[in-house]
Amino acid sequence: MAAPLPVFVGKRRPDWESLQGLLARQRAGTLRLEELRTLDTLYRRAAADLAHAQTFYPGTDAHRFLNQLCGQAYAVIYQPPRDRWTAVKDFYRRDFPATLRAEGRFVAVSAAFFILGLLLGSLVVLLEPRGAELLVPEGVRSYVAQGRMWTDDILSVAPPNAVASGIATNNLTVIIFTFASGILFGLGTVFTLVNNGVQIGAITALCAREGMAVQMLDFISAHGPVELSIIVIAGGAGLILGQVLIDPGELPRGQALTLRGRSAVKLVLGCAPFLACIAIVEGFISPGSLFPTAVKAALGLALGGLFWSYLLRAGRTYSAAATSLR
Repeated sequence: MAAPLPVFVGKRRPDWESLQGLLARQRAGTLRLEELRTLDTLYRRAAADLAHAQTFYPGTDAHRFLNQLCGQAYAVIYQPPRDRWTAVKDFYRRDFPATLRAEGRFVAVSAAFFILGLLLGSLVVLLEPRGAELLVPEGVRSYVAQGRMWTDDILSVAPPNAVASGIATNNLTVIIFTFASGILFGLGTVFTLVNNGVQIGAITALCAREGMAVQMLDFISAHGPVELSIIVIAGGAGLILGQVLIDPGELPRGQALTLRGRSAVKLVLGCAPFLACIAIVEGFISPGSLFPTAVKAALGLALGGLFWSYLLRAGRTYSAAATSLR
């Protein structure tokens, strides 16, 4: 008869932590030759523990942790290192979209908080005219009062490539903060999502109230669908951190954070190139009147559709084939 799960974890944890330490040193390039035998021994013990957990504790955090730990050790001991370009291709072909689908409930909750902020911001401005003074920056209010968009002068003070670079840097900062603030038991991420939603909702409502809804649509339609999607995904990553800190399951909080944190980091890293690309759209296409509103809206819908089609469909064939081989 199997021991209770906490007893099993408590008894075997020292070996798992030792194996984790050796794997970390191997990745850092500081593993000594004589330690390879110890690494191999600990891997074989962990593999036996994995088989035990698979039989008696399936679906638990301990089972998932051992599965990942053994996978890492196997890759170090038995497989040649992949070249970096192949690893990057595999990540975007399979790992990133598969991780997003697996963590879809966190992304959905993140979207709910963001939409809540949008509704709050827009309702406050629409129902209480003085609400704009509280929620909309003074510079934006000044432009709207003149019947102009604050984005009209962007390209007159800097070339599009400089604008795109600045936007990419700013967006990356927002994404990292949205994710990293999840370390405050998720509260930082929730605040950031709601706050961003409130600001965007308030500005949109102010433009609509002053008869500038079309101008607002003209500016945001090309880049908005993908950019806002990435903010929501980063929020989902931050909520993963918050959830595992609140409820680490059977594992110690540090180990659980390491295990689940990898999924969260994958989501943020996966979004990075898409964020850079959409900054180019925001810098070159969204401002000004060079492109008609209809063209910008069609581009935004196409980019958003392609982005989510990729996230929801990429790698499914490989996953199904891998499952059928098991």
